[in-house]
Amino acid sequence: MGPALHRARWRVLALYGAWNALMQFEWLRFAPITDNVAAQYHMSTGEVGQLSLVFPLLFLPLALPLGWLIDKRSARFCLWLTALVMTLGVGARVVAPTYAALLAGQTILAIAQPLVMALISKLVGVWFGESERLQATGLGTLSIFVGLGLAFLLVPPSAPYPLSSTLWIDVVALGLLLVATLLLVPADPPAPATDDAFERVAPRGWFAGVGSLLKSRRFIAILLLVFFANGYSNALFTWLEPLLLPQGINAAQAGIAGLMILIGGIIGMSLLPRMPMIERRLRPMMLLACTVGIPMTVSLLSSPLFGIVLATSFLIGLFLLSPLPVFVDVVARIGGAGLAGTAVSAFWLVGNGGAAAAIAAMSWLADHQRWSIAIWMLPGLLLVNGLIAATLLPRPRQ
Repeated sequence: MGPALHRARWRVLALYGAWNALMQFEWLRFAPITDNVAAQYHMSTGEVGQLSLVFPLLFLPLALPLGWLIDKRSARFCLWLTALVMTLGVGARVVAPTYAALLAGQTILAIAQPLVMALISKLVGVWFGESERLQATGLGTLSIFVGLGLAFLLVPPSAPYPLSSTLWIDVVALGLLLVATLLLVPADPPAPATDDAFERVAPRGWFAGVGSLLKSRRFIAILLLVFFANGYSNALFTWLEPLLLPQGINAAQAGIAGLMILIGGIIGMSLLPRMPMIERRLRPMMLLACTVGIPMTVSLLSSPLFGIVLATSFLIGLFLLSPLPVFVDVVARIGGAGLAGTAVSAFWLVGNGGAAAAIAAMSWLADHQRWSIAIWMLPGLLLVNGLIAATLLPRPRQ
């Protein structure tokens, strides 16, 4: 890789991070102002919820096909495609001030979600060397939480203004970012050689490669871990306000607690790449996360003191969200150059399945006013993850 391309790698990663953050922002674009959207567009709150629901619904059938596309095409092509589809999505929402236009735009955006989330594996593989790989994966993955945080910070203040007007801000922002992406992302350089010792799949075709992935004990263990971990985090974020309400924590305070979880995760992700050989210590890292996370979750959901709620929220994010880029990096390594996109897509696919299952279970408990069971379900998910880490993940290599 020449000097010019070597310098370009951080620019490419920054553009990718911007699109990844904006995807999460647009996913939650209407959730913090549900009542206002319903009133302005003359629809029910359930219909507003469907504007976010299309994302996990489309993720399930599209994850593996788009993972195959990532493995077959260049990182630049996939990033350009992501930028184009997302810009079309926000443009479709302002075609008319109707629910149909909003739903059409969200559907187009949702098509790009599995593409942008799994693209980090291909981008890191072709632009970064071995010593920078985890750091680059961490920064790309961290943008997910930046986007979620921006949604909670920037969307509520826009509630008094007409939604049809504020949506044009999204169109302009994504349009400018699209132009920057088309102009500033160069063609992929040759992928740098790696010397990692992780198991790799040598596929004789895509289907044979997927079959080999499913025979990997490490890969299956990580899929199980992300199923329960993503279920835990999504259920916690979705139901944090009603879970904290019996303790006297109001909606505004619950929102601050949610932001503290994100801040803890962001700080943890920024620290992990500084730890040597962290990719090879998945088992003790997960055992530590679950050991800390279980009592912190119990404390979060039982203490009436707002200070304790904030402290436990931060620690939950620090220990439970920060390992995410390590798992993404390891999954990509297991897939190897030919199946990294497919492997990471499968990782996010199973994670979305866990989120859907946990949210559905919490919804049933909420409908039947079984909040006491819900409070213990979340630590239970962490306990299951601890058992999976202890029994299925291999011990650290010397």
